[in-house]
Amino acid sequence: MNRIFEYNRFRVAPRGFQEDAVGARSAFADRAAATGGKLFGVWSSVVGLGLARDEGIAVTSWPDEASCRAAEKPGGIADTQRTVMEATVRPVSDDAPAYEGVYVFRWFDIDAVDWSTFRDISDAAWPNMEDVFDVNICGFWRSLDATEPGAWVLLCTRYADLSVWEASRWWKNPAPEADASMDRFRKRNEIIKSTVAYPALPIF
Repeated sequence: MNRIFEYNRFRVAPRGFQEDAVGARSAFADRAAATGGKLFGVWSSVVGLGLARDEGIAVTSWPDEASCRAAEKPGGIADTQRTVMEATVRPVSDDAPAYEGVYVFRWFDIDAVDWSTFRDISDAAWPNMEDVFDVNICGFWRSLDATEPGAWVLLCTRYADLSVWEASRWWKNPAPEADASMDRFRKRNEIIKSTVAYPALPIF
């Protein structure tokens, strides 16, 4: 699979997702296909929750960093903010995830020296979380644009709906069967300098 990915936070015309959401997806799919990349997915705002109403997220994979950075902005997209990333323990394939639900893109700001610990705690916690809750860990990337001593990490998690997101928060002390993952998330929280999350809806 391709190991280099691009996170692209973009904006469409006013009410663009309401009028032609598939058009935004097609713009990123065509761009990737024309320049050696592969579309991983495109998501729209949850009606202005986190992302602005007319903002979306596109993720593409590439065979190498140079090809990714050389790709120009897709036609019909008003504004973009790009981050080049490297896949780590997730995803295990660059095929597009096809789950219905709400996808939450969470950025973590950590110290680079803590990266391996942060990665290992996360990877160990997810199987229990996925067993207990209706969630899927779809991606865990490390930014290639961050400079040491800092590091940026992006986690993409699919939840059946926002109620599942709420129920699976470690600080809410969820079901005892989730203790194995929640204890690890508590420990991981001590590493995180800051974090922000954006819920989004998949465009298929």
